[in-house]
Amino acid sequence: MTDARQWIHGLGPELAVQARLLDRLLTAVEADARWEWLELGCSVAEGRGDELSDLDVGLGHIGDDSPPIDDVTNMLRGFGDVVDLSAQPWDGVHRWWVQYADGGQIDLVVLPAAIRSGKAPRSVALLDRRGRLATTFTPRKWAAAPDDPHRWLLDGWEALSNVAKYLRRASLLEGIEQIHRGRTRVLQLWAVGEGVPYPEFGLTSLLDDADAQLPPDIEATYPSPDPAGVLSAALATATLLYRAGHHAQPELDTPLRHFVTTRLQTLNA
Repeated sequence: MTDARQWIHGLGPELAVQARLLDRLLTAVEADARWEWLELGCSVAEGRGDELSDLDVGLGHIGDDSPPIDDVTNMLRGFGDVVDLSAQPWDGVHRWWVQYADGGQIDLVVLPAAIRSGKAPRSVALLDRRGRLATTFTPRKWAAAPDDPHRWLLDGWEALSNVAKYLRRASLLEGIEQIHRGRTRVLQLWAVGEGVPYPEFGLTSLLDDADAQLPPDIEATYPSPDPAGVLSAALATATLLYRAGHHAQPELDTPLRHFVTTRLQTLNA
């Protein structure tokens, strides 16, 4: 079990805001018997944090009934001057996002403690009253599900089909939005091929892994807001979508590729 106070105090001067928020959060949770464990994940937990990093925190409550939303909100407001706060349902539980005036941010998810069979890989258990986080478990999104690559590939080609339609209508902003959708699928598929954790998060997961490479010429998929720029970016996205599919799974392809690419190339004629 990590010595939580020692770990927090060892974050260093660059993370002074984050350390102060974590210390206040830990103090509040320790004093409230309704909370069983407190887990910190993502960049700060992994030692990649900087002065701009938010705090990605999970908080496990004892029993099936979560403490009232207002109790959690008031707790978070007590840690500093709050600019604003959001408390919303998220994936079957509740999530809070808080912006503090000193620049600190907390992204907090509250869930029943018993749901978890361990802590997530690379996270830090700051409180663990019953030893539930003593082992590590594999989160559902740690790796792609068997059907994810095919689903992502089809969605990418659907997006590029829409680009061809919007270019014919001269609706450039809609076309740009669809290129972004297609690029997202490229990056998710590439993340599968690179073998990085959490491939669903695409670009973020690729950048978080020092050994991962980005798709070649990904910059070409960012369009200028004119017909030629949108078409050029769409064609670049089509090329990378095909390559990313094969990078994820060597035989991954779809008849949509030829159909959509032909439509885009016709616009270039």
